[in-house]
Amino acid sequence: MKRPLCVVGGLLAAAVFFLLLVMQAEEDSYLPDQAAITITGKICGKEEKISSFSGEKQLILYLKTENGRKVMLYLDDTEYKLPMGCTLKASGKVRNFQRSTNPGEFDSQSYYRILKIEYSLTDVKIIGIGGKENKAEEFLYKTRLYLEGLLDKVLSPEDSGVMKAILLGDKNYLTDDIKEEFKRNGIIHIIAVSGMHISIIGMSLYKLLRKIGMRISLSAVIATAIMYSYGIMCGMSTSAFRAIMMFAVHLGADIIGRTYDMLSAMALSGIILLISCPLYLKHSGFLMSFGAVIALGYVLPAMPDVFRTGRLKLLGASISIMLVTLPVSMCFYYTYPIYSVVLNLFVLPLMSSLMLLGILSIAFAAFLFPAGFVIGRGCHLIIKWFILCCLAGSSLPGNTWYAGHAEIWQVIFYLIILAAFVFIKEKTHKHAPSPDPDERRRDTLREQRFDKIRYALLVLGLFVLCLRIRPDLRITVLDVGQGDGIVIETKKSRILIDGGSTSKKNVAKYQIVPFLSYEGIGDLDAVVLTHEDEDHMSGILEMMDMMEECRSNIRIRNLILPCIDNDSKGNNYRKLEKRAEELRIPISYMKQGDEINFDKEMLFKCIGPVSGMITNEPNAYSTILLLKYGGFSALFTGDVEGTGQDNLKDYIRHHSEEFENLTLLKVAHHGSEYTTDKEFLELIKPKISLISCGVNNRYGHPHRELLDRLEEIGTRVYRTDLGGAITISLDRNRLKINSYVD
Repeated sequence: MKRPLCVVGGLLAAAVFFLLLVMQAEEDSYLPDQAAITITGKICGKEEKISSFSGEKQLILYLKTENGRKVMLYLDDTEYKLPMGCTLKASGKVRNFQRSTNPGEFDSQSYYRILKIEYSLTDVKIIGIGGKENKAEEFLYKTRLYLEGLLDKVLSPEDSGVMKAILLGDKNYLTDDIKEEFKRNGIIHIIAVSGMHISIIGMSLYKLLRKIGMRISLSAVIATAIMYSYGIMCGMSTSAFRAIMMFAVHLGADIIGRTYDMLSAMALSGIILLISCPLYLKHSGFLMSFGAVIALGYVLPAMPDVFRTGRLKLLGASISIMLVTLPVSMCFYYTYPIYSVVLNLFVLPLMSSLMLLGILSIAFAAFLFPAGFVIGRGCHLIIKWFILCCLAGSSLPGNTWYAGHAEIWQVIFYLIILAAFVFIKEKTHKHAPSPDPDERRRDTLREQRFDKIRYALLVLGLFVLCLRIRPDLRITVLDVGQGDGIVIETKKSRILIDGGSTSKKNVAKYQIVPFLSYEGIGDLDAVVLTHEDEDHMSGILEMMDMMEECRSNIRIRNLILPCIDNDSKGNNYRKLEKRAEELRIPISYMKQGDEINFDKEMLFKCIGPVSGMITNEPNAYSTILLLKYGGFSALFTGDVEGTGQDNLKDYIRHHSEEFENLTLLKVAHHGSEYTTDKEFLELIKPKISLISCGVNNRYGHPHRELLDRLEEIGTRVYRTDLGGAITISLDRNRLKINSYVD
């Protein structure tokens, strides 16, 4: 059997994949948030980072408890020496990792479960420390701190943060702006300690040892031991472990005089990792790292000859890696940087030079500071070039493809097609040409026919992978905490009603934009602001800032505001108007009786406010929209109360036919007791009622009295604080309601 390890690795990955599909995930912790506990465990890791709250350095310890799981401890200050390997007893307050409550939102709970970290502990007090220190691990930790200090001496804080990430795997000092630029332009992989680092550093070390006359076996053992120690010092990510394992196999092949097979070495490292933690199959870093090797080993040889040799080989490698890792991007990131394949051609050739200059700057900083500083300028120039390339990529039109999420069946279908693309090439192309010219010509024609089939299959696979089947109408009430954020989609249009929160920071960055990316929405036909309260508009302002700073390519085509008297406009209202004007976003003002048609099937009719409404209460002038889509109808009420609610009821009495058989009501003001009164509910009698509110919010929303009123009229109630994002889908007159959190 050819490459038996690859077969075993593939079968193991497939078995783990299907087991993860059918098995229920175990809970990380049954401890409630803020519970005061005392724990004991061995210190198995530690790192320094800058606190997002205080801006000061913070020590994070990783304790390995008796059950084999880890706990993160946040220490702002400590008088104790806390060496690796020692047993620590400490008390603190439990902080569980947050589970995602919206599609597309980062799931901290799942991420840390993969890393076997159970929960974190804050307000930590050290009770006692004992046991035996692991001197080797403590030495590596102190070595990393020492090397980072040398980088700080010869480089600017910004450049030092980049080099710490590239050389030492410490991303804690990488600025958010640079990280975002690298990620958005598809070169974030350069800051991961992976195959490139191990091959450059490890092979250079191995060749140096051989050049000074050391035996092959001893050179290999020393080089492997040093690279393994380097991996531990850098945090031993899955990509680092894979690269070190493959490096060790490579040197082992040299020792016994056997041919090194890259794919078999990769399979061996993958088998070891999956046996140690099957959940790695759900880790994007694991999939990207192994996908890149599979691309180079299998897909690149199946590419046209022009991309496998000469100057275009690097481009062929980039395209091959893109073809393999595209499903990973669609399942984890939902967007794809279109120019990344080309951009990597300007970045990757300089990586070896950057790493060499970084190592030299560290070495000279320790013994000859001026020389280290001069060499550091070389690092600065290369990093500056990377940033300029990213800025150029960001400035190009259509630089981000909002692909949206791919379903599992699409990914499986695509991977089968990609495997067929490679398999057909292997079976139909002869490695040695025939000496007979006629036979060679027939072989060439035959290969060309099969190539056409292969490329047609590849196009089909890409089409299926990228296909997004949308229902006729989809309404998603996002879980933005204490606030509102409603996305309405049809096959032709995308609308956002409100977007803000008072309980979640950066709600656009962490909830709204990830959801839009998940749905493959790169343009919003309109953003409707019901009123100017912070919990309805903070995310909209944040999205505008992200547009201006190129941190997001999601574009707002129109901003729709309530039409009220100029004196009734507050500071937030005017601030939003000003930002829209600065970004050249057209502004429209809606009043009672206005209608919006984004496509033939969907109609929005404005029920409130009345034109030029005068009030000092933003809730009273909330924009109220009645949505009609065939036989489906929905009423979106913002936070309407007081005069606005009285006007709404009066309108319904005079136009009762418009509200017959109302399907959906977005309950006003997060379920406040003083809105959605009994008379109003008797007038509309919605079949479904949605409440957007934060978990354990300080206002006590939704109030018991309001819930009782809803229960009396027999409406089905869905709440974001209990079920996360709520999605209502209408397709061929079939209505489906899903809560993201079961």
